[in-house]
Amino acid sequence: MAPSTWMQAVSDEEIRALRRAPAGIHELDKPNFYLTHFGGALNYFLTGQTWPGPEHHELWPVIGGTDSTPCATLENGSFSVIWPPRVVELATLLGGLDVTAVGIAVGRADFADLVDEHELYELELITPEEGPETIRTELERLIDFYSAAVDSGLGIVMYDS
Repeated sequence: MAPSTWMQAVSDEEIRALRRAPAGIHELDKPNFYLTHFGGALNYFLTGQTWPGPEHHELWPVIGGTDSTPCATLENGSFSVIWPPRVVELATLLGGLDVTAVGIAVGRADFADLVDEHELYELELITPEEGPETIRTELERLIDFYSAAVDSGLGIVMYDS
């Protein structure tokens, strides 16, 4: 089963509060959020590697965050955050992406190989024919989420479940 990647736009103070009391992550219910079952695939098509991605790649934090906080009440044991200044940098990079080119790369990809070699099980949820449009739409939603966070001066908290 493909994991769900949850992202919510939060203030600096909310990030600090979550780091002090990590279980508070379950209380978040922000209007600006992003949910996807294609986090690993997005990371792969943005950075060339699956989770967590190559730390030397400028886009690696987009899906995985930069600072991890242990949280015993989350399935994966932690959540990650991106502070507002870094969200601005990442949104700028995302805004410069050629989304059509990403869709073309998805269309050329061997889904069976990506599932077997890179454990991108979420690709089993769609056909290779659906892949370009699905991943392109997910990427556009992700770009919009980051842009809205920037417009509101917010950071991002994220986790997989």
